[in-house]
Amino acid sequence: MERLLGKSPTAWRFIVNVVLVGLPPLTALGIETALAASAGPVRIDQVKVPEKVICLARDGQVDLVIVDPHQPTLSDGLKFCRALKEVDPPPYLMALSCLSDRQAIMYCLLAGIDSFVSRDQGPDRFASAVRSTLVGNREWLLGSPEDRPADLTDLDGLTPREQEVLWMLRERHTNQQIGSALSISANTAKNHVAAILRKLGLRRRSDLLTGTGVGAG
Repeated sequence: MERLLGKSPTAWRFIVNVVLVGLPPLTALGIETALAASAGPVRIDQVKVPEKVICLARDGQVDLVIVDPHQPTLSDGLKFCRALKEVDPPPYLMALSCLSDRQAIMYCLLAGIDSFVSRDQGPDRFASAVRSTLVGNREWLLGSPEDRPADLTDLDGLTPREQEVLWMLRERHTNQQIGSALSISANTAKNHVAAILRKLGLRRRSDLLTGTGVGAG
């Protein structure tokens, strides 16, 4: 982003604009305190309406969005993240959450979330993660480092087209609907679905939604 200088996590050229979405007041206050103390020149806004955040991003007024992807539901949160990442250029996106379900985290990555930070992180580590995310790094402060599934960072080796198909499967699209949306045949869509299930170690497409709650809403 033009506001950032090179790859240094401490050398910011101008004020960095951070927007908080779906976070409790006390959590938001803690974020403001942590960033004001150790993250450099930062302007922080709390926005309750996701559509307003997208408008701000389109106007180039957002560098980083910190969001609880469960607000108001995980399905809604993921749709918001996906829409935000379709802005050109998109802001960086950090999830402040206690997610532990592997499939839910996979869908968060698919929706474009850049970094994950748990709510119990100290202010110094949180501010460091923000600085690192703002220069394009992916931070993982969700539980202990050994809890991080290594294969999640590349979405289990899925191709870009398979990632598109996976997102549509999350929204319960049929093979015919997927084919129409992506300008491919239903049979090709079926082959993509089979490849996705094989790579994820699943037997049927319904397993993609089991236990995550991401298919609701």
